[in-house]
Amino acid sequence: MKSEEKSYERIANQLDGTRGWVVTAACFMAAFLTDGITFCFGLILFELIQVFDEPVEKVAWIPSFLLGIQLLSGPLASALSNRFGFRAVIVSGSVLGFAGLTCSSFAPSVDVLFLTVGLMCGVAFGLVWTPAVVAVSYFENRRSLATGVVMCGSGMGTFVFAPFIYWLLENYALRGTFLILGALYLNCAAVGAFFRPMKRGGRKSRGTVIKLNVKRRQCNTARQLLENTDVSMLALERGQSDMSTEECVIEEELRPADFVEDGTKQVDVLCGTDQMESSRNRSIFKFSLFRSPSFVLVCTSSFVQLLGSFVPYVYLTAYAIDMGISKEAASFLLSIVGVTNTVGNIAVGALTSHPKVSVLLTNNIALSLEGLLLIACPLFTTYGALVFFAVMYGLCSSCISVCRPILMGEMLGFDNVNNAFGFVLMFYGLASFIGIPLAGHLYGTYGDYNGTFYFAGSVVFVAGAICYPLACIKNKENEGTKILLSI
Repeated sequence: MKSEEKSYERIANQLDGTRGWVVTAACFMAAFLTDGITFCFGLILFELIQVFDEPVEKVAWIPSFLLGIQLLSGPLASALSNRFGFRAVIVSGSVLGFAGLTCSSFAPSVDVLFLTVGLMCGVAFGLVWTPAVVAVSYFENRRSLATGVVMCGSGMGTFVFAPFIYWLLENYALRGTFLILGALYLNCAAVGAFFRPMKRGGRKSRGTVIKLNVKRRQCNTARQLLENTDVSMLALERGQSDMSTEECVIEEELRPADFVEDGTKQVDVLCGTDQMESSRNRSIFKFSLFRSPSFVLVCTSSFVQLLGSFVPYVYLTAYAIDMGISKEAASFLLSIVGVTNTVGNIAVGALTSHPKVSVLLTNNIALSLEGLLLIACPLFTTYGALVFFAVMYGLCSSCISVCRPILMGEMLGFDNVNNAFGFVLMFYGLASFIGIPLAGHLYGTYGDYNGTFYFAGSVVFVAGAICYPLACIKNKENEGTKILLSI
């Protein structure tokens, strides 16, 4: 037992050390490969329209399925990571992604690609990407910077894969491109090997003790006390894992005779005990997070945001070609988005590490600016103007991608980031099934991409507006929890 406790203490000392940075580098590579393929799929989309001679409205469902199922797999990836660890989940996702991309090279029609790209690759990418984002739990003091470095993988992946996929399509055609991308994605299995299992904390701590001042008229038995107490809210207030009454025990017997008339008695409630560990492992999805109004608001904003924020990755290249720009130059716009996203991730990660910088305010301003930028996109008709759009869009999107996981930790406690971010990804996924096809439908209806970008910018701006009252709601939520504690 002593050797086990020493092992846990040794791991805890490595949270901000060399091991943490090795894991961060592995997370970077996982995001690099996954988002590089996902965000540059718009180039393949253009090729699919020509090879299979299908309309934009139908082919646009393929990246919609890919992104939607990838994000909907977030809660599943989080739950499997809690049960089996990051390593097993990432390796499994890598193998499934390799199979999906390889099978896509033999697809005889667009309908088959819905299965191979949309379903197989969607689930695979979710199993790799979600653990890569939340695995920065190896850090304590430099969590923001580590998150920024990981998110750089998305930007660098977009920067590298945009010209690379264009080159592959020119030299190996569509089917050869899928084969090569599948072989590359199998490297995520090697990346996953760096995610060594790690437990946070040791066996010394049996749980969290919550002291309650209980009045006689409120309860007479221990069962009544637990039934009338929102233990999960008390735990969130203290930055602990979410808990339920089934995970708590009364440290001493609660008897009516111990109370004087209208008097009080202090009772210790022990939550998260070793005896309840098996029960906690079964509740791996943690739906109790939705008891927090601020978390519900973030999920709502996330859903509205992704109705429009992924539109440029799919349609920006096609829009530039419509403006008379060459296909090669148009594909380079995605590279510009990627490189500025990379720079922005590092800058925002370092900036939000400062205690005086508000992560929530940074997130809100970035959402508002991104929405206005998308609305103004139809005004950018020259290549120079579109380069400016790509630079600004990459910077704005980097702020959101870095701030959102950190915001989850600040609101719900960092022990809940894995599950909370998984639920946020689920709402992202639901929105992607609507936003991308709807944007394609607007193009088919009006014959240009103006309506597409007007729609995308409007919903992203609304998503930012939804988040502005979040601080007030969270403060009221905390005040309500403090009242519970004082009862």
